[in-house]
Amino acid sequence: MNRDGANSLDATPARLETDESFVVELANHGTASHVHLNVDDSLADSVGVDAGNHYVRKDETVSVPVAVRDGGARPVEGELAIVAGYGAERLAVPVRVTEPEAPPTVAVDESLGEVGTRERPSVRERSTAFAPAAVAVVGVLAVTLAVVFANGPLAALLGVLTLACAAGAWYALR
Repeated sequence: MNRDGANSLDATPARLETDESFVVELANHGTASHVHLNVDDSLADSVGVDAGNHYVRKDETVSVPVAVRDGGARPVEGELAIVAGYGAERLAVPVRVTEPEAPPTVAVDESLGEVGTRERPSVRERSTAFAPAAVAVVGVLAVTLAVVFANGPLAALLGVLTLACAAGAWYALR
């Protein structure tokens, strides 16, 4: 406002296309002025201007919300009128209100909403998991005893037991 003289008006952008509410910035480059905003009849059901009359001081910028109403006709075209100097100057900005873009969707499998039950492992599954550890412990014990009693028939027996445990652990883990 008032860039090219008293009550002069210009708009950037000169045309507006939107699918949502927006704000009109009234930037005053000259003396204080009253500015009135309204929409024509074709936009009246879809667009509403917050408080039509605005006083804008020198070198001040006033933000005016313009609401695009839910449920209004779309697409719709019309004009947003900006009026200054008690009607002496009028600027019509073409406005087109379009359908809002559909939000992105994500396919969700219905089984995601089901509460799952955790199955308890069977006795066989639990013993299968336990067997290698038990065999390894017996093998370590046999090796320890063989080192302590490293002579005679007891040492040979512990050696055979150690080999049996090692073979059992290998079989269980493969």
